Amino acid sequence: MRAMERKLTSPTVLRDLLARHGIRLRSELGQHFLVDENILARILELTEAAGDETAVEVGAGAGTLTCALAPRVRKLLAVEVDRRLIPVLEETTAAHPNVRVIRGDFRELSLASFGKGILLVGNLPYGITSDVLLKLVREREAVERAVFMVQREVGEKLVCPPGPEASRLGVHLRAYFDVKVVRKVPRTVFFPPPEVDSALVRLSRLATPRITAREDWFEWTLAALFASRRKTLRNALAARAPVADVDRLLAEVGLDPRVRGETLTLDALDRLAEAVGRAGLVPTP
Repeated sequence: MRAMERKLTSPTVLRDLLARHGIRLRSELGQHFLVDENILARILELTEAAGDETAVEVGAGAGTLTCALAPRVRKLLAVEVDRRLIPVLEETTAAHPNVRVIRGDFRELSLASFGKGILLVGNLPYGITSDVLLKLVREREAVERAVFMVQREVGEKLVCPPGPEASRLGVHLRAYFDVKVVRKVPRTVFFPPPEVDSALVRLSRLATPRITAREDWFEWTLAALFASRRKTLRNALAARAPVADVDRLLAEVGLDPRVRGETLTLDALDRLAEAVGRAGLVPTP
């Protein structure tokens, strides 16, 4: 690991660097920087970066991961929303000509504009994790894989089987990606430490989705069912469509109207979304 990479994993060096630029970290932006070389090495291993690809980092911060990943990819776009950190990033990444620092909100950028088969990486601020992962689903054609640090509880919910702990976002992701929680990460490896532990998550886009229903039909169905988690299938759908239509539709797909949507398998959700769409229950955009 190069000298700058070792320095950026030192809390003392990182604190001095930020102080020199007159920066106080803002908790509302989820600014907790990784200061552990072992975790950093594990992230690099998980990226499987082979040299000839474009990577996009979400929330590059002070450049710890940026500098470590840069030698492993052809091009690295370091996205950072906090304008105060741009000079820091430009300083720490100066030795890597393949790094381009972008000041902006990742959620507002088009992934397709970066090319095809991109690698996404990042220590995601907890407040935008859901937005980033939903963007990953909706713009997945541009992405090959992603390695993210997320809040531990969020990571665990992403891979929960059908049942009370299942999450809408996890189901949505697994329709199009292979999702794995690789390891838990203690809060002590960040500067400053957050209030909760984290988890490393790896996502690989599937060559063929696990569902066949149209994307908008599937997303509408998930929204209808998970917005009313305590309601039965019948009641959740009846809040958005005539009861008679709902009863007929559930009978056609062979689903018990008394169960809750969170208990359905991905296959059952796919069949329901297909039926919902063909019945014309999904509003036209």
